[in-house]
Amino acid sequence: MPESHPAALTHPAAYPVLREVAPRYSDLGPDGSVSATGVTRWFEDARVGQELPAFRRLIEDGEFGAFRILLAAQSVERLDHMPFDGKYRIGVGVRRVGGSSFTYGYAVFCDDRCVALGSTVTVFATDAGPAHLPDALRTDLGGMVLDEPDAPAAYQPGPERRDRSSYPFAVALRARVGDIDTNRHVNNVTLVSWYADGVAALHDELLTSGWGGPPPELAPAAYRVQYVAEVGYPAQYEIGVAVLGGDDDTVTYGLGVFLGDRCVGLADAVGPRRAYDGTRLDATLLDGWRMIAP
Repeated sequence: MPESHPAALTHPAAYPVLREVAPRYSDLGPDGSVSATGVTRWFEDARVGQELPAFRRLIEDGEFGAFRILLAAQSVERLDHMPFDGKYRIGVGVRRVGGSSFTYGYAVFCDDRCVALGSTVTVFATDAGPAHLPDALRTDLGGMVLDEPDAPAAYQPGPERRDRSSYPFAVALRARVGDIDTNRHVNNVTLVSWYADGVAALHDELLTSGWGGPPPELAPAAYRVQYVAEVGYPAQYEIGVAVLGGDDDTVTYGLGVFLGDRCVGLADAVGPRRAYDGTRLDATLLDGWRMIAP
């Protein structure tokens, strides 16, 4: 499930923009290292910092009136343990420019060692829907293109994944006012944390009950996310969770965000099968939680 990246993109020299980042306490997961959700927040900060000057110019030009910048998909993959005291840089570049959307690629480096990779697909939209990317924005993006001739297509789960009855396990979550971003819907980093909550709740069901929760090392290190519809506030949602497969070392989970029976978001996640204390997610534990054929 983790997205394929050319080996060149794991080197700092591949990225036209490099930004230093210092871990914050809120970026840490229960294991004391920077979590996949924390890395997602770093990517958001890097993306917004890169985009704001270009979007301010579009606003000043006044050509488009009101417009919005929406995420259609994203991925994050933590490749290695990321300690709190590490010295990190984020590389940012453009993987693809389409008619109304563009794809950023990201990498996190600890010294010159690549410890995380990711991407986001951004859609430029007006009140009428997706709109052709302005020439000025295309010019800005053109100066950041990565050397990647065969960039992968955006993540597209099958239509069966939008069926609430396909998920054998679910956890209820309510959107909070602190989850809302400037587009007045639940922020993309919050949604990744919701998916992490869903997997942790399944682990709690399988392995533990009560205070402390399941071994933190079993948390997914990689996510691929598709935004199906805006996730609004206030509302109560369910995170559907199913086991899609895996191998001797990893488990792949399918996840969906549902408002009633309507699917508003999808993700795949990959996490380890074994914890440091020897706890293992054996097939006998997982088989009863596989995705149900509609």
